[in-house]
Amino acid sequence: MGRVKEQTVAYSAKKRIAKVQTLTKPKRAVSRLLRNLRDDVTFEDIMYEIYVLEKAERGLRDIKDGRIVSHEEVKQHVKKWLK
Repeated sequence: MGRVKEQTVAYSAKKRIAKVQTLTKPKRAVSRLLRNLRDDVTFEDIMYEIYVLEKAERGLRDIKDGRIVSHEEVKQHVKKWLK
C-alpha cells in the first residue's frame, strides 16, 4: 500500500516541478511547493517532495552546465555492463 502512495506523491511532485521556475532559489521553490501540497500530507511526504525537487533542480543545473550524456553514449555503457 505504501508503494502506491509513494508513486502518487512522485507523480504530483513531477507535475509541480513543471510549475516551479527552473533554477529558483531553494527557499522560494520550497515555499511554492508547500503552498501546493494538500493539507493532510505527512512530514515524510514533504521530505520526499523536497528531495524530488532538489534532484530535478540538480538535473537542470547539469544540463545548463553541459554535464550531459547522449542517448547513444548511455546505450554503449549499458551494452558493456550487460556483457
